[in-house]
Amino acid sequence: MKTIKLFTIFLLATVLITSCEDKENGTPQKITKTYTYSQNIRGSVGVKGELLLPKLNLSDVIGAEAVNNFKNGELQLADSHLEISGLSQIESPDTVAVVLEDFTIKVGTRQGVNLGDCSTDPQEINEFAADVQQSTNVIINLIRNIFTDVTSGNKSTEITVSFTPNVDINSSDNVQLQISFGGTYNYLVFE
Repeated sequence: MKTIKLFTIFLLATVLITSCEDKENGTPQKITKTYTYSQNIRGSVGVKGELLLPKLNLSDVIGAEAVNNFKNGELQLADSHLEISGLSQIESPDTVAVVLEDFTIKVGTRQGVNLGDCSTDPQEINEFAADVQQSTNVIINLIRNIFTDVTSGNKSTEITVSFTPNVDINSSDNVQLQISFGGTYNYLVFE
């Protein structure tokens, strides 16, 4: 009886060690790429709105196969920026600049970060230009948070934006929030 118990324990230990070794024997692979998360935004004139954008998953960035055996990732800052595109294509009354007041982005469960006013004709200190790639320290920190969420835990993140437009923005206007980031992603391939 003792022999059977000892044999069972030994067999179980061997199976566990073998399965752990298999995880370590994969061939390391690396993907380096730039990804752009692009989503339409919309709003009603004078109404502060909040939009929960579709979830960003690591599988969207590097593919499902690489995610299954993902090890880690490194953000490439040179390829990281944010842009609000299409705003200059919207017609505004009396040729007034189109403004998205208090444009705020919230990443996951973190507190939202107010980037200021996005404008087609920025004049004030707290305004930034539409249709121009932005990569200030605040924006890079937001992108860093997105990258951290996507490469750890659930390998996904939720992005919420809020703002008050001075004109109506419909889905057909094709105003988009574009968040681009470069990264190097390490994973294993098993044969």
